Amino acid sequence: MGLNFDPVGGGMFKQALKQVIEAERLPVKTLETRKSREEAKLKLFQDFKSKFIGIEKTLEEFTNFSRFRELRADLGDGANFMSVTIDKDHAEPGTYSIQIDQLASRTSILSNGFEDPDDPVLGIGFIVVNSTGGDARDIFIDEQDSSLKGVANLINKDVSNPIRASVIKDMSDPEHPWRLMLAGKKDGANEHISFPDFYFLDGTEDFYIDNENESRNALLYLDEFPVEAESNVIKDFITGVTVHLKAAKPDQPFTLSITEDYEKISGKVKGLVDQINGILDFINKQNQVDEHSDTKTTFAGDTGMQTIEYRLRNLMHEGFPAGDPEEDNFQFVFLNQMGIEFDKSGKLVFKEDKFKKNMETNFDGIAEAITGKYGFANQTKEVISGYTRTTDGMLSLREQSLRSRIKQIDNEIEQKEHRIELKEKAMTEQFARLEASVGNLQRQQQYLSATLPGAGGGGNLVSQLLGGG
Repeated sequence: MGLNFDPVGGGMFKQALKQVIEAERLPVKTLETRKSREEAKLKLFQDFKSKFIGIEKTLEEFTNFSRFRELRADLGDGANFMSVTIDKDHAEPGTYSIQIDQLASRTSILSNGFEDPDDPVLGIGFIVVNSTGGDARDIFIDEQDSSLKGVANLINKDVSNPIRASVIKDMSDPEHPWRLMLAGKKDGANEHISFPDFYFLDGTEDFYIDNENESRNALLYLDEFPVEAESNVIKDFITGVTVHLKAAKPDQPFTLSITEDYEKISGKVKGLVDQINGILDFINKQNQVDEHSDTKTTFAGDTGMQTIEYRLRNLMHEGFPAGDPEEDNFQFVFLNQMGIEFDKSGKLVFKEDKFKKNMETNFDGIAEAITGKYGFANQTKEVISGYTRTTDGMLSLREQSLRSRIKQIDNEIEQKEHRIELKEKAMTEQFARLEASVGNLQRQQQYLSATLPGAGGGGNLVSQLLGGG
């Protein structure tokens, strides 16, 4: 490349230097373009890999029968009196007759009424709370806290206190509507708390207990057998079933039915089918190329992805065992029998109605074909884990390779940038020396011009040097 320099130095040196450095940086720009493509490819691959991780998490709900199944509780009119929480790992389908005669309650008292809940009218004194364990707790009340709200605040300030206090408004006595209510924190007869008299001195109004409730257990019937419970929340009332009592209705039994929740199971299977479709769709889109496609940033024709697609599609066509091989009930169940089929475009389609109908007629067989040791879920999990293992999984190794290539490009860029920096420094020094030399030549030229004949005023010196007069 030819370079033109200003014969008297100046900005041409800087311009020349800039041109040289720009030429030297062309390979760096090429590397940066390669890096951006590799980063785009890595991001795309991570999206692909995340689909496998998502499927692995979903498959955890399919790899054994108890996790796959879903149960629902139907209470009918009983929903007004009770709610239910089901532990599907332990509960079993069944129908039960339940009648709630009495809710569990806690010890509570209600004071007489006062005109103003903030008025310190009780004087000074103390309250003694005796728990069932025999522990006594004294709560001192001074004049500053001798209002209903002040007493309530002192009681509630101690979190270890077995009682809680509330100030309520009762308009049965409009002139004195404010009352102090104290209640134990736990239900049941075993949690009884004894409230003694309240002791106050020098108050302007009297304080006394106007009403009191004893703690008691819940009473109910299960299939006509009497059951007593110490709380309105009864854990494992039936194995795997926790009930939450809401209201009592003596002599009005209702039915609790626990059944398989085919609707929820279908939703889980549909979610898994959608995730598998996500992988197949991704691979399919990578192979859809035209004249506008930038195949350097995609995985068009990638043999690794083609292998994944091949294995998944083959798996979808296999039969999965159900039943005892030594018994007549042994069978192979195919996905299309469950309502999972490929359409003409090669995409999986989930026919929910067909799936639920098969579940209703052959729940155990379908469930085993999906969740059994050699069932669809475990077979799929084995295939997926072969790709996602952190040490030798194809996806993990492929991601490491992409990251390694990006790191290698970074190193090449760093090395080239360092060499360019050194070259720029060296050329700058060279140009500076050249510019200094040009400056010296200019000064010499000016000197000679001033001393040579005809240069104006310098002829006498030249004559003298030549021996003239």
